[in-house]
Amino acid sequence: MKILVVAPSWLGDLIMSHSLYQLLKAADPHHDITLYAPRYQQPIIARIPEVAHFIENPFAHGTLALKRRFNEGRRLKQEHFDLAIVLPNSFKSALPPFFAGIALRRGFKGESRFVLLNEIYRHKENFPRMVERYAALAFSPATIHSASDLPPIPQPKLQALPPEPALLAKLQLSLERPLLALGCGANYGPAKLWPVEYFANISQRWIEHGGAILALGTPKDVPTVHAIAAQIPPKLLPYFYDIAGKTSLTEALDLAACASAAVCNDSGMMHLIAALNVPQCAIFGSTSTSYTPPLSDKAICLESDAPCHPCFARTCRYQTYRCLKDLRPEQVWTCLQRIAHA
Repeated sequence: MKILVVAPSWLGDLIMSHSLYQLLKAADPHHDITLYAPRYQQPIIARIPEVAHFIENPFAHGTLALKRRFNEGRRLKQEHFDLAIVLPNSFKSALPPFFAGIALRRGFKGESRFVLLNEIYRHKENFPRMVERYAALAFSPATIHSASDLPPIPQPKLQALPPEPALLAKLQLSLERPLLALGCGANYGPAKLWPVEYFANISQRWIEHGGAILALGTPKDVPTVHAIAAQIPPKLLPYFYDIAGKTSLTEALDLAACASAAVCNDSGMMHLIAALNVPQCAIFGSTSTSYTPPLSDKAICLESDAPCHPCFARTCRYQTYRCLKDLRPEQVWTCLQRIAHA
């Protein structure tokens, strides 16, 4: 069967969707899976062995462009797909498979997509975790009614390669000391960002115990990483490797795989670290582990017990960010001692 999967826009969601592709291939190794995804995801998709093909989704997040989506559907029609699986919940994301005339179009109800989809899961509440919703889409809704009906869900697992010596030289990065990867960013908003001074505290402790820091991130995270580095004693800075915005996505992936442990906000980087099977302490601020936890047996999650948690807001309506500040560096350090020596 030729299967088109309309991929989610967020990196973390893409990584969690790997469970779906594994289930599809387990059901039939001959399934031919194509991901319809934003261009920036292509290097990561190339590290997912179950996916055979990539087609760029040219639409910016939130753009309707109805005529262009119709033309895109005509382009997809030429590929003769048997099944489309639509992972985003939006109405517009289901339009190209509909315009392509793909016979089976499967997804969750989302924004009232009763015409666009003809195999519809109607009750999200029966699948509390996002990975359960993705896994359910490997099967017809006639056979799967809730998460309890699902087979064991395989964890996402990305392929990593040894980093090139030229890359290490360019970044002036040594692998001699145990690396602690920092995923200190989160595109969602400030309510996911553990305080800079807390990251600095953990970084200093890790270096003083003989390790080094691998500060990961996109160009958007550069100010945050710089703010962390500014609080590190100068004599320790040679062991603080700031590579935020200096690598491609796959270069960051390969370097992260070299880490002994990680501390991450609830973010795409958290899910990438989980898919590399690197032990990590994951920090949850306004969000909850009940929905998008890191899918790894080597992850320990910390989340607040504040009465307003979880609110899933991008910013704190009280402007206190208590859910993040309550998670003290001492708790994270204890977590790291457990996972780094497990």
